[in-house]
Amino acid sequence: MEANQKQALIGVICCHKQQDAYQIQSVNEFYLNALAAYGAGAILLPHHLSASALNRVLSQLDGVLLTGSHSNVDPQLYAASHHEPRLDPGRDRLAFAIVDYSRQQGLPVFGICRGFQEMNVALGGSLHHQVYLREGAIEHREPETKDFAVKYASQHPLKLNPQGKLAQWLDTEQIEVNSLHNQGIDQLAEGLQLEAIAEDGLIEAYCLAEHPFFYAVQWHPEWQAAQNPLSQVLFSQFVAAAERHQQA
Repeated sequence: MEANQKQALIGVICCHKQQDAYQIQSVNEFYLNALAAYGAGAILLPHHLSASALNRVLSQLDGVLLTGSHSNVDPQLYAASHHEPRLDPGRDRLAFAIVDYSRQQGLPVFGICRGFQEMNVALGGSLHHQVYLREGAIEHREPETKDFAVKYASQHPLKLNPQGKLAQWLDTEQIEVNSLHNQGIDQLAEGLQLEAIAEDGLIEAYCLAEHPFFYAVQWHPEWQAAQNPLSQVLFSQFVAAAERHQQA
């Protein structure tokens, strides 16, 4: 960052959780550490912002990060009827409002895991709630271990769209990613461009092509974001887009 350049401010969506008798809104520090590693400052976005207050906040931000979460998007939002035990309706409402603002105003937004899924649903796409039951499915679910080095280790390859942004950023046709998800994309929303796909056909990255930075991945680049080459590309591109938005 140049001496006269202001630090890019990135809004980070909160998740609702219960801790003992308390209701908490929180963010995993992996995401905050990743932004800090690339020179950006994090501003937490709680669920209770009114529409007018959210627009005021977003107008002062340079980008938004929609993080992963143990909760899932409400099935009713993509016309599904299965029971989903881990919901976070406040996050759904906030994320959808952020996506709408981002699309209209060109605010950079980066979605990871749940963020990837909710961005697709917000634009009219749908989800498969048990990707491991799909015909020919490979293993995408989170390894059952408390060892983060094992949990977040690379698990399967992805083929990149040769005309996509990620292929251009990396100058390669295939990458290896970690995988910690039960759900995934069923129908990709209209207007979104496929960026990467798993060998079982599951979409794992996409973008909104005409947008300054509307990008989402199903895996978890926030893990060791300063050391992992793939994470380095994603976060550096996101923060660079935020800095361009700030200057504009």
